Amino acid sequence: MDVDELNRVDAAKLEKGYGGQDELMREQMSRLDLYLYYYYSHHQWLGPSSEMKNLLGLVVTREEFEHNLTRAAQRGLSTQLDAEEREQLNLADAAITLRLERTETALPLTELFERFHLDPFEQSCVITAYAPEIDLKYTKLFAYLQDDMTRKAPGVALCCELFLPEGMELASCISRFHRDGGFTRLFREDELEKGLLVLRREVVEFLAGEGLSDRYGFRFFDGAGGERLDALVIQEDIARRLDAAFAYPGRCCIRLSGPRGGGKRFQIEHLMARQRARCVFANLEGSEWREQAQRASLAADLTNAYLCLYHLDRRDETGQLVPPDTAMLEELERLKPNRDKCFLLSELPSASRLRTLTVELEIPAPTETERLALFESALRGAVLDGCTVEELSAKFRFSPRQIRTACEQAIGLARLDGAGAVSGALIHRCCYRQSVHKLGELASQIKPGYTWDDVVLPEAQKSLMKRACGHIRYRHQVSARWGFAKKVGYGWGLSILFAGSPGTGKTMCAQVIANELNMEIYKINLSQIVSKYIGETEKNLRAVFNEAKNASCILFFDECDALFGKRSEVKDSHDRNANVEVAYLLQQIEEYDGVCILATNLMGNIDAAFMRRITYVVHFPFPEPPAREAIYRGMLPAGAPVSDDIDWRFMAEKFELSGGHIKNIVLSAAFMAAGEGIPISMKHMLRAAVTELKKNEIVVVREQLREYADLLDDAQGD
Repeated sequence: MDVDELNRVDAAKLEKGYGGQDELMREQMSRLDLYLYYYYSHHQWLGPSSEMKNLLGLVVTREEFEHNLTRAAQRGLSTQLDAEEREQLNLADAAITLRLERTETALPLTELFERFHLDPFEQSCVITAYAPEIDLKYTKLFAYLQDDMTRKAPGVALCCELFLPEGMELASCISRFHRDGGFTRLFREDELEKGLLVLRREVVEFLAGEGLSDRYGFRFFDGAGGERLDALVIQEDIARRLDAAFAYPGRCCIRLSGPRGGGKRFQIEHLMARQRARCVFANLEGSEWREQAQRASLAADLTNAYLCLYHLDRRDETGQLVPPDTAMLEELERLKPNRDKCFLLSELPSASRLRTLTVELEIPAPTETERLALFESALRGAVLDGCTVEELSAKFRFSPRQIRTACEQAIGLARLDGAGAVSGALIHRCCYRQSVHKLGELASQIKPGYTWDDVVLPEAQKSLMKRACGHIRYRHQVSARWGFAKKVGYGWGLSILFAGSPGTGKTMCAQVIANELNMEIYKINLSQIVSKYIGETEKNLRAVFNEAKNASCILFFDECDALFGKRSEVKDSHDRNANVEVAYLLQQIEEYDGVCILATNLMGNIDAAFMRRITYVVHFPFPEPPAREAIYRGMLPAGAPVSDDIDWRFMAEKFELSGGHIKNIVLSAAFMAAGEGIPISMKHMLRAAVTELKKNEIVVVREQLREYADLLDDAQGD
């Protein structure tokens, strides 16, 4: 084979630059072929005659062993070339350099060289490593030249012999591949340890000219690309401080902390849009954060983008979220991306200090006024029916992302249903889909099944409960618009105490309020709260109230006197601990800004200090005969078959029972009637009532039943 048979660098086009990446790579491969040819022609393989008697790398013959033992160590290709050969290589190098100088279009290969500050030797190594990605013929050539059929990628030793700069020792050249820096970051670390140069997949994709995709686990944002961003409704002061930090002339690290979904990445996106710059966002959640950070840093340098790493918080052995530690931050600092600003985002601020100048900004959870602005912005153009944005902002302590997602879902579902407006029930349902909490582990969710029509109470009590609902609906108007928030710093939550005998409707009214406010309601399981171990009850209570804030729901404490009992004189450690529990609970009630409903059968057992912290107290009286008759009638659904012989007034006057007992009577009568296949009659109601009284050890005398006594003659066993 003669050198003239090779594809040559086209000298006829020296006056023009390269039209694209493909044309440049064709000439780079022609140049590489010339280097490989001269290396081949000057290399003695199995002896002076270079006879190929065996497969290279698989069998070592005696002749090959003796030849390798006696031959001199390689000193680089340039030392073995004659003047004409050296001139051919120099002409190829000069032709490519000249055309590159005249190229006006930015090409991925030249951008990579510039961004990673590669010298000519390093550039040649990258081109050689990229060659097998373009043409598989190079896998065979490299295996042949390295005398090993398994080494289909160029090795460190081969590249050093091919492109060893004049005047440099081979060992010094090889040492380049053992240094941390931009050059070695381009190659796969596992292959580099084997002495092979294999470009990372991100580098290969970048050189292909298609840009980098999001499939590597990070996201690209181009602030100059016209990508649509929602308006920056709140946190304008954070945006101004970001602009000031970005204007700093030197290298600095900008650390943002704040609740998840609080707008940290959103702020960086807006910053990139204002600066018309690119940014790579990488999620470091999980155990492989180191590799992910390295890949993201490489992607940022390849695309000349800024680097933003988020979800830096870790979990300790108890599952609690903890801020990033010093070791992690120092490791991320060593990445040193090309751009002089990098961004580290976490939920919790870290006390660790870095050598790099660090600007720390904290994004707090949105205030109620800010949540109102976010809801108004997200629902702009939509019509709300049966609900107001003020009510939503008071109920849901959401992050900006949660508000935006909930509103988008509600608007979309309303359009799918063909509705002209977003109903209150729909927007609340979409909001609760965004709630992330663990309240179900400490409480039981109750599905509200009652409305105001089911409530049989004096008008004063019903009016008081409706007024309590207005405490949530109009809270923003009173606190923000009227300025009461400046006078009253805390205690904006709604707490209602229901007091009355068992079965008077306390639990039912809690569901009515939940229905009225379109809120979820959770009944606290006291068995999971109260603990005999010191400090555990307070810990459980803290967990309940913390999760309730995330859930934006109603907390319902039934038989609350078990928790809110009177504090007693301290006689021993048990009294002291009990008093501490009550005091802690009172504090949590006062600080909680959500809705809390408490029910008690024993009003006298409630601590006096607790009453000051209650917004409304509703007394549930024992129902009088007219109320009992209304309860009887109200318990029967429209579809139930009912006989005309039922004497409702007699049932209400003769049996002094609460609403809970009446519910049992009506339900029991319905089952008896269903079993007999006839409508519900006076006979069924009477039997059910007598059974309910016996259950409570109340004896019914036959004479008390007057004309209805005969109805029990065939049911003496009941």
